[in-house]
Amino acid sequence: MDSIIFIDAPVQDQVAELATYISSLRGDEEQALVKQVVPLIEAKNITEATNILVKESKSLLEAPEKEFESAYNLLVAIALVESEKAVLEQILATLISEPTQKTTLKFKVLSNIFNTLPANSPLRLSVFTAIVDLAVASDDMDLVLPQLQYVPSWISEWGVGAEAERALLLTLSDRLKESGNQYQALEFLLKHLTSFNGTSELAGQKVNATRAIVESIALPEVLTFENLLKIEAVQNLKSEKVYELLSVFMSGNVQDYRGLVAKNGGLVKELGLEEEETLRKIRLLSLASLGSENLTRELSYQEIAKALEVEESEVELWVIDVIRAGLVEAKLNQVSKTVTISRSIYRTFGTAQWQQLSQRLNGWKQSLADILQVIANAKLTTGAAVSTAVITNNAN
Repeated sequence: MDSIIFIDAPVQDQVAELATYISSLRGDEEQALVKQVVPLIEAKNITEATNILVKESKSLLEAPEKEFESAYNLLVAIALVESEKAVLEQILATLISEPTQKTTLKFKVLSNIFNTLPANSPLRLSVFTAIVDLAVASDDMDLVLPQLQYVPSWISEWGVGAEAERALLLTLSDRLKESGNQYQALEFLLKHLTSFNGTSELAGQKVNATRAIVESIALPEVLTFENLLKIEAVQNLKSEKVYELLSVFMSGNVQDYRGLVAKNGGLVKELGLEEEETLRKIRLLSLASLGSENLTRELSYQEIAKALEVEESEVELWVIDVIRAGLVEAKLNQVSKTVTISRSIYRTFGTAQWQQLSQRLNGWKQSLADILQVIANAKLTTGAAVSTAVITNNAN
């Protein structure tokens, strides 16, 4: 993967050598390609000669494995003399056109190209995109996943414009989704959406914003939605039913969800969501909210069953599930059929939550004051008892 291209011959000799090699791969004894290229070399029209070789480069896919990498290294070395994006992209398109053949060698070639280009070269964007496309097509996305953390810094280094950056982020999201990496796909989709602002830009992002909402609701890993609501492209959907559904998942409960679904029959299915999984998620979130509103207070199985709209016999399983999801910390008392929640996430933190926190702090403050008063009274009582004992002893 770290191979670097080193070719010392003059470029005109490289062009002639590659033309001869391609002709040999074709079994062309007449060497028609060589005859086409040589006059251009003699006329010092290297650009046109290079373009012809690039157009004919599909023949290099037939190169023996031991020669494959070297042959492509030679082609790329010639092409990079011109440093034309269109020429390089044509090579890349041809190279990944048959993703199931010589995949390992193709990754080597692409890595060579990427590493040969200067770190700040915008051409690296095209090469990286080709690597991702090949990884998806060959079911090798695991090779690319560790590199995704560098994408933001790479984009900055390459100095590409906003349009190219957005295109890359959306492409990565699409390819990750295709390869089954749903959570990472959502992360890049949100990065893509965050880059838009202003009415004219946001208007074209309704489909992607809707997709972000749907995927956030569908993914088991996504359990908070407040940051999603801060994205302007998502805010732009306020008049849409999908936004209303998102609002329920951010701060609503099972009853709110049932009401929305009843009012908009078929909404969940229309959005491509699984009804059973969607209901399960809102129940977990509702239980977390119930916990945050009743920290350290014993909740009866009956209260929880009513809030989740489940049977009392199912409550313990739901509590276990919400603990496993990391939403709460709680203790079950099977004898008294109660649950005590000691920690719970806040799905949203607004005015109501600040007021609740203030009340709780005031309650703790009063409790501490009461404890201090008890301690002070105990000290007075103890002091008085000691004084009485001293007086009695002296009297004796």
